[in-house]
Amino acid sequence: MRTSTKLIRLCAVVPAGLAGSFLAAMGLGFLPDLGLVAAFAGTLVVSLVLACGVWEAPAVRVFGFSRGLRAGERAALAPVLALLKVLNLEPQRVVMRWTDTGGLPATWIGRRTVVVEPTLVQGLYEHRLTREDAAAAIGHAVASQRVGPSRFDLAARLWAFPWTLLFVVIRQIARAFSWVPASGFAWQMRFVIGVVVVVQGFQPGGDPALGIATGSLIVVSYIAPAADRYWRRLVQRDADRAVALAGLAGSMVHYAQWQDGAGSLERVHRITVAADERQRRKQAAARELDEPTAEGALVLRHPTALR
Repeated sequence: MRTSTKLIRLCAVVPAGLAGSFLAAMGLGFLPDLGLVAAFAGTLVVSLVLACGVWEAPAVRVFGFSRGLRAGERAALAPVLALLKVLNLEPQRVVMRWTDTGGLPATWIGRRTVVVEPTLVQGLYEHRLTREDAAAAIGHAVASQRVGPSRFDLAARLWAFPWTLLFVVIRQIARAFSWVPASGFAWQMRFVIGVVVVVQGFQPGGDPALGIATGSLIVVSYIAPAADRYWRRLVQRDADRAVALAGLAGSMVHYAQWQDGAGSLERVHRITVAADERQRRKQAAARELDEPTAEGALVLRHPTALR
């Protein structure tokens, strides 16, 4: 599973990184050639540093749009983190996102960090969430981080940042005009624009390089999100199992139902199966402790019995 996860993650990261590099080169086109080389070399050095695990804290604040925990937030999360420590799902670093994005209450970033949404802490403070519910959300992020791969996460985010920014802007514009009839269909049919641009690039007076580059960006807009979604489904499956085996199956079921709604049937079934497996393991371990070594016989454990 680890190998397939890495390969699928690579299919999502490499195209996005190439597209981000191309967009950065276009945006920095006003620089002389030496300036572009210096910018590329600087990005390469920073990415290598991030891949080694250095500068993760400041990088997380930039890419995760987050900040450190305040005293009240840390106190609210203390019981949750204590429970996660017992379950071996404790994150090494927890930061708070600046604004609520409406996404998952806790997401992982980098090698050691989990970003929590303000709504999670507010839910704990207002008793709308139990300690186990919050632990399931944060523990799921930690389990996903362990499935990974997370070693080069920040370096990949650095190279793909221009592409990610452009993709987010385009999606937000598409959502703003979602009321326009057939706008969603037009976004799905964007490959037509790519074909037209490529053909025009090879026409007399056209620019083949620009046509190919634009067509490649549109191809990446299909490949990278599809590979990323498939990778996230694989990671989600393994993380669900890890959290359920840790003893938070009930809260994990509620979390899955909240996240996927009516489409959570198969996911809830997998969580239930993992919870049953955990129960069988506990019963088997209890039987091994209770069973005598022979029928009706008692074994003397005193050191003299070994002579």
